[in-house]
Amino acid sequence: MMKLHDIVKKYDCRVYTKDLLDNRDIHFAFCSDLMSDALIIMNSVKDERILDHAILITGLATQQSIRTAEMLDVNVVLLIRGKMPSDKVIQLALESNIILIATDITMFNVSGMMYAEGIKGIKYDIQW
Repeated sequence: MMKLHDIVKKYDCRVYTKDLLDNRDIHFAFCSDLMSDALIIMNSVKDERILDHAILITGLATQQSIRTAEMLDVNVVLLIRGKMPSDKVIQLALESNIILIATDITMFNVSGMMYAEGIKGIKYDIQW
């Protein structure tokens, strides 16, 4: 588990939705550039506490990633590899109450670093 503020600091994240930033606990993460994969796996989660404490890690800096997070009730999206969202994506994140952050670190490396800190991956039918 990591605090969101620790993730922002440790991985040198830019925060695009500063007004929404809080210090929630992050226990789980899922990585994908295919939002259909995120929908399939994360829709299998039955315990909403998992999604309340989850982060979606993606290189897809488009409205689609925000819409997917919104549909899944995941409130934090981490863009990787230095991806920069457009103003439209940032505005949609604000309107959707999605915390949008970004790092220059690759998906593989940031995932491994988070796993080493105790963040668990989301898989089919995961239990709290």
